[in-house]
Amino acid sequence: MDTHSNLLVPPLRFSQIQPNLYRGSYPRPINFRFLKRLELKTIVSLTPDPITAQSDSEFYQFVLDNNIELIHIECAPEGGGKRKKREVPIDYTVVVKALELMIDTNHSPLYIHCLNGSQISSLVIACLRKLSFWSSVSIFNEYLVYTNSINLHDRTFVENFRAEINVPKNKVSWIWSGLSKDVVGNHPTLTFLNTNDRKYSDVGN
Repeated sequence: MDTHSNLLVPPLRFSQIQPNLYRGSYPRPINFRFLKRLELKTIVSLTPDPITAQSDSEFYQFVLDNNIELIHIECAPEGGGKRKKREVPIDYTVVVKALELMIDTNHSPLYIHCLNGSQISSLVIACLRKLSFWSSVSIFNEYLVYTNSINLHDRTFVENFRAEINVPKNKVSWIWSGLSKDVVGNHPTLTFLNTNDRKYSDVGN
């Protein structure tokens, strides 16, 4: 008998960011029934290694059984690892890839996670909020909901986020809700490309 079959347990630090967009920690079998009810189309894993049948057979089988697209974006382990010298465990190419998935309705509903649902996910979501014209105060207040503190490196990473974002034809309706086209076109730090333009390339620190 499946001991998890009658439980509805969200992943650690689970939250709905926007309609059909969710964040949290690495899903465990106890979370699968809860996640299934979200009718996810995509799971984005911000982890050091991809999820495979060999590395995590239960998670891998869950996405297969529920026809979920599993997308891995490589990140260093939080708190160290091979990219420790970068001060933060991700770079801007990771953020851009994640953002372009999150704002594309073809991937919704979408769940994005790192290992513990804290620093890496929070950095990406902070940059999403910057894309959506949130103020720095609001961005970092939300950040602190999911982390114990915010250090200088994390704050600087978000404040210095500059990139070219490929805006999909079928972008989510909430991304610039209430803002005029002229305002979006003149974002102070980000450049937007439509689906007929070239993709971003070599966006880095």
